[in-house]
Amino acid sequence: MKDMLDFTGKKILVTGASSGIGRSTAIRLSEQGARVILNGRNVERLKETMEAMTGAGHLILPADLIETEDMTGLFNEMVSDGKKLDGLVHCAGIATILPLAMIKRSNIENCMRVNLYPLFEMTRLFSKKKYHDGNAIVAVSSIVVKQPAKCQSVYAATKGAVNAAVQALAIELADKNIRINCVMPASTDTEMMRDALTRMPDEAMMRKMKQQLLGVTKPEEIANIIMFLLSDLSGAVTGREFYADGGLLG
Repeated sequence: MKDMLDFTGKKILVTGASSGIGRSTAIRLSEQGARVILNGRNVERLKETMEAMTGAGHLILPADLIETEDMTGLFNEMVSDGKKLDGLVHCAGIATILPLAMIKRSNIENCMRVNLYPLFEMTRLFSKKKYHDGNAIVAVSSIVVKQPAKCQSVYAATKGAVNAAVQALAIELADKNIRINCVMPASTDTEMMRDALTRMPDEAMMRKMKQQLLGVTKPEEIANIIMFLLSDLSGAVTGREFYADGGLLG
């Protein structure tokens, strides 16, 4: 029987590949034969990710998504070898944790410039025949869209925008043979989560952990769901939100 998670010959772009879910996704894809383009800001950490990967033909393509409004040059470089992209995973993100009294417009804008805006720009380019060979896009959202905690209003708003964008973009992309979905993890053992939890009251942190029936999720577990959504196994799925909350929501 054919391995439906075999990505041999596929070229996949993964943003936020320097750590957390992005790093785990890049590693898992390489183990299944994919050629992975690693995007992130920190070149040294991207090199660390590549060192943990298997196979050959991977590419480090550093870029600060906050500062990169037009990604045409980056996409041209990705396909300069004549091979188009077969998939895109947007893992890059920041979690702005602020009480209402401290929120400024710049806080909202900065969060949007990482969590949402690049998804539109990359999807716009990926949808051009010059850059894609069909297949799928996966955006990493968050379960905070459905159950936010105190001081997560900015983060929840930007991730909620990602969910809405995915649902609407699916309609336009279907004619181009591109599927798009999003994954909504709860507490996952990443640096971003650990940093966010240090800024939450202890009682809130413990309550959140106890509600997650399966405990804190491993990044590799989210990567496996992403691979499913990139693969032909999910060929009938587009425009959907996938809960990966470890039983957090009742």
